[in-house]
Amino acid sequence: MTMHLERGLSLLNTKKRKKKPKPLHKYEAGFREHNKFLKKMKLARMTFEEYVDYVQGKWKPAQQPLQKMSLGTPISSEPMARQTLPQPKLSNRITRGSTRSWKETRERLEISKQYSIVPAYNKGPYMVVAKEDLKTAGRKV
Repeated sequence: MTMHLERGLSLLNTKKRKKKPKPLHKYEAGFREHNKFLKKMKLARMTFEEYVDYVQGKWKPAQQPLQKMSLGTPISSEPMARQTLPQPKLSNRITRGSTRSWKETRERLEISKQYSIVPAYNKGPYMVVAKEDLKTAGRKV
């Protein structure tokens, strides 16, 4: 059974107190550091008014609407003949700018089938173990 209180009889203070806004000169150091960070990350800088709104939680970055794509129409207004699209990669993995051949991929799969990844005995990191040693993995034998 729960007890309910009549409205106004609660001893809890549920009203939020209004905070006094900080003087603007308090934001200057943070503004400089934030713009320095944005410059380091090669992003657009903020104006001082945008930064103050950002810190107070009023400013939101402008978001660009997503473009709807359909299979029949090109993404841009240019004709398809002039538009260059990236070619899809046919291999499953790329290393250092070169692709593996089908034969090499098959060979790697056959070798990896001989091993398993298991946690060490009770706790600790995972380790690669041969299929023959699975029963004694991580134990003192």
